[in-house]
Amino acid sequence: AISTCRSGSCLTEIGAAISAVSEAYGYDSVEKYRGHGIGRHFHCPPFVKHYRNHDYMELKEGMVFTIEPMLTEGRADCVEWQSDGWTVVTRDGGRSAQFEHMVAITSDGAEILTIPS
Repeated sequence: AISTCRSGSCLTEIGAAISAVSEAYGYDSVEKYRGHGIGRHFHCPPFVKHYRNHDYMELKEGMVFTIEPMLTEGRADCVEWQSDGWTVVTRDGGRSAQFEHMVAITSDGAEILTIPS
């Protein structure tokens, strides 16, 4: 998905790339949670969907946001544990994995800010 990030590309390309990979392996992507912009406020636009969508927004140099898909081996329907209000589990008990990168759109494409330099 990060390879789709460059000035002039579209936000929808990120979700399409994640969907293509997850579907190729028989996984699903949770739609309840999204990546988000990083700016003056922590969770701000653009909101990055990790599945195919129609949120057409041109990516521009200077944008900073997260890409943080949660992929599941079964259905993507999930709930938060009431006991801590944070832990997320799938309703069908399938395993899941989540990872996050922060990306900055640059004149050369994208810089991954969460990789040590």
